[in-house]
Amino acid sequence: MQYRSWHLSADKSGSVTSLNDGTLGPRQASGAESTSYNYPNPGWVSGVVGFGPSGPPNFDPARRVLTFTTAPLEKDLEIARPIKLTLYASSTQRDTDFVIKLSEQFPQSPEDRGKGINPTFQVVTKGWLRASHRATDEKRSTEMEPYFTHTKPEPLKPGEVYRFDVSIEPNAFQFKKGNRIRLEIANGDSPITDVLWTHYYQPNKIGQDTLYHSAKYPSALVLPVME
Repeated sequence: MQYRSWHLSADKSGSVTSLNDGTLGPRQASGAESTSYNYPNPGWVSGVVGFGPSGPPNFDPARRVLTFTTAPLEKDLEIARPIKLTLYASSTQRDTDFVIKLSEQFPQSPEDRGKGINPTFQVVTKGWLRASHRATDEKRSTEMEPYFTHTKPEPLKPGEVYRFDVSIEPNAFQFKKGNRIRLEIANGDSPITDVLWTHYYQPNKIGQDTLYHSAKYPSALVLPVME
């Protein structure tokens, strides 16, 4: 087993309709890149979920969140053990939330992609962190498993870039050849898609968050790959 990093990028994957359609790849960006989104999004109808291109009652979990997606996998990829997202971000607010989903995205026909219909997928695991609770216990944390104290919230300075190590729930899973790994990021989730794990969107959360993925701020998903 070895830990491998997939770096976030502003390049388009061309495989999903979302707020940005970014990519995940093995190479770190060489320039200055960032992705911003405003909230609440006018297309949200239940938490961070919107309707698909055909309208109600067809909900679309990816359309109104940020996504970063790999190219189709050249071979099966098996993971097992802790997972982490290193995320560099800023906010116009003094606090924000990061709700992360790791999914396997399946292929779709060119006809459906041309209609803006999103591909089918399955959620593998998820993680979350409130920005003000980013402080870790250095004695208990490891490189892949940050331990958050949650004892003394530290508000953000609006516009300042911070590093967040978001722990994603450990999982053992095999992504199949030809499918894609997709990372979804928003500051909430939805009772439609998350049921018992829902983090309800609060009406006082109004602002803009920016994710950085550049040479200076190399945001990356770190996966435990079984060789």
